[in-house]
Amino acid sequence: MAAEWGKPEILQKLWEWAKEELTTEEINKLLLATDKKGSTVWHVAAKKGTPEILQKVREWAKEKLTTEEINNKLLLATNCEGKTV
Repeated sequence: MAAEWGKPEILQKLWEWAKEELTTEEINKLLLATDKKGSTVWHVAAKKGTPEILQKVREWAKEKLTTEEINNKLLLATNCEGKTV
């Protein structure tokens, strides 16, 4: 929601909390989670967020995810109809 609403300060606080309280595996699941349409946080940030939020999500993904996860799961998620978005 923070990405969708264009609230980088809230997104930053969530990230700081996640790094303190969650395992790397849990953070990866959070970064790769999809909504009911099959969109990842990357897709939401690209569609509704600001360039600042998109940059933050990109930096966090590079910090925590493998190149394969970024390319195949974060960027190329599928929507409910099974179509690549």
